[in-house]
Amino acid sequence: MMKGARAMLIALVLAGMWISLRTAVGAQSDALRPEASAWAVPRSGNALATLAAQRIVAQDGTIDAPARALIADAMARVPAAGQPLALAGLAASAEGDLPRATQLMEAARRRAPRFPLARNWLLNEYARTARYDAALVEAGVLMRLAPETRPQVYTLIAAMAARADAAPAVRRALARQPDWAEPYAAWARPHKRADEAT
Repeated sequence: MMKGARAMLIALVLAGMWISLRTAVGAQSDALRPEASAWAVPRSGNALATLAAQRIVAQDGTIDAPARALIADAMARVPAAGQPLALAGLAASAEGDLPRATQLMEAARRRAPRFPLARNWLLNEYARTARYDAALVEAGVLMRLAPETRPQVYTLIAAMAARADAAPAVRRALARQPDWAEPYAAWARPHKRADEAT
């Protein structure tokens, strides 16, 4: 009995190691060779989402029928993933359906909180629709996830600070002393002086 239990335990450990290895190899293949991984059996939803994203980038942001088909297939295969939802949100945005795009991007953010595409889109949409407090929350997260976006985000925050309706939200955000407050102040000083000189 002990030998049988030990053999079963070893078999489970080996099976777990094989599944982990297969998952790691699959994830690497999805990222590095999505064209091969997407058509393997079973088809990889992550690879399909990567192919859709590559197609959209290659077409300068155009989301055509094949890209939409890849997005839909990816959403069906990995319904809990954020990237396919964010890509579907981009498609809805391109069609002018901003309420649906916002819902999809918010769902993508819930499922993949570290996915910068959804955060960036929501930041701009919240700022556009005067949801300034929500926009500033997204700004902070986006700058932590993608530090290279700081100059563009600072520019947006400065524009908000100059608007009578948005300035109170900026003051509230800065009063909480977020991690971006001091770098933003250092960035804003020379820009403010340059604006005053013109």
